[in-house]
Amino acid sequence: MSMRKRWLILLGYILVIANVGICWLLFKPNNATSPDETWYFGPTNARWVITEYADLECPYCRAYTPQLKQWVSQQESVKLAWHHFPLDTHGATAMAEARLVQCAGSIGGASAFWQAIDQVLLRTRSNGQGLTDELELPDISAEDLSRCAKTNPAVHKAVDRQLAEARSRGIASTPTIEVADSLTGQSIRLEGPVDSDTLLSVIDALAAQATLRGESSR
Repeated sequence: MSMRKRWLILLGYILVIANVGICWLLFKPNNATSPDETWYFGPTNARWVITEYADLECPYCRAYTPQLKQWVSQQESVKLAWHHFPLDTHGATAMAEARLVQCAGSIGGASAFWQAIDQVLLRTRSNGQGLTDELELPDISAEDLSRCAKTNPAVHKAVDRQLAEARSRGIASTPTIEVADSLTGQSIRLEGPVDSDTLLSVIDALAAQATLRGESSR
């Protein structure tokens, strides 16, 4: 085989590999993240972290979460985390929806995760009755989302881990709210929907604790 022919064959292989790489870059999900990640709503560097332990089939969570998100969006140093706590009373439906939104976050990142939360809460009939329609998320097909929720073991483990962690912390009902100071690690937990005045009072109390701790350590 001539040297020229060898070079042409080698060049062909290089072009094939390059095209495969380009196609992968074009079509892979740009926002894909770990299924076990926490996707925050609000400023990523916020000092105050509000964790909502919630069930997507819980009618109280359905009514409260949009209000909580609206309040968080008006704060400069507060971010919201969702912690899956599907209740046994809502059966397999609550677990399936938790996996569905966790898949949305895994595929599309924080924006897709919170859009999925919003849509599930809008479309669920609550109390274990499930969704009235499929989710419609930008750049994520309903088929891919459903397949992930049913077959992705990493997503299943992530939801199971959050459920076990909530139980180990003594969480018993939804929604349960935990307000934490990311600077000190101190937190205060409250059961049931918590109004904005109470949230601000809790933040003030944690800030006062932080000040006292700082003075006592001098």
